[in-house]
Amino acid sequence: MRRDFYPLMMADDSNILDAETINWRMVAYPIVVAVVVLFCGFGYYYYQQSVKEQLASQAGEAIAQAKTPEQLVKVADQFPTTDQATLALLSAAGQSFDKKDYAAATKSYQRALSITDENSYLHDSAQVGLAATFDALGNTEEALHAYMAVAHRGNNSPYAPFACQALASIYEQRGDKSNERQILSELAGLGSDSPFVKDAAAKLKEFTSANDAPLSSPQTNPGAPAPTPTVNAAPAPKQ
Repeated sequence: MRRDFYPLMMADDSNILDAETINWRMVAYPIVVAVVVLFCGFGYYYYQQSVKEQLASQAGEAIAQAKTPEQLVKVADQFPTTDQATLALLSAAGQSFDKKDYAAATKSYQRALSITDENSYLHDSAQVGLAATFDALGNTEEALHAYMAVAHRGNNSPYAPFACQALASIYEQRGDKSNERQILSELAGLGSDSPFVKDAAAKLKEFTSANDAPLSSPQTNPGAPAPTPTVNAAPAPKQ
């Protein structure tokens, strides 16, 4: 083999090695960047979780120290992004309801509804409380609509049995037996061990017994003579 060929071969080998080094860098750098980004993402997530837990703890302590509806509302103002804010508003509304301050109770329940997920238990709790407040104020139509919003969630809400029972009670007070029986049927069909479900089943049996009972008729004796009608005697004319 010619001697002048060796330098050429060595130059080619060097180029190949340099090319391989550049290719490895192109593969490695994106992986390193992805790992760094992923690590930073996890770090930020856990930081956010830590801040959220710290706020929840502080809000819980503030709720425990609050004694009046006004103080509880201030807790909700101080920690607006936490579930404890909703709990504070529900507690404030409940205390206002017990004091028959229905205006304040309505305001707190409505505010709680505005900051909760429509499919959450906290939302249903606020909805039922608002319905009870409407009922206490005599606004039965608004109470019916508020209760129905929870009753129609059925087994997806633990408050549905109570809402159905409240609806049935309103219909009973109105003398609306048809709607009362329909709501009781829905309530009895819920797969729940709630006492409201058991009461609804018992009430439905009463409805069935009343509808199936034969109409009462007077007892007659075929052998007895027909009663003689009595005629009031006219007063004798005066002499």
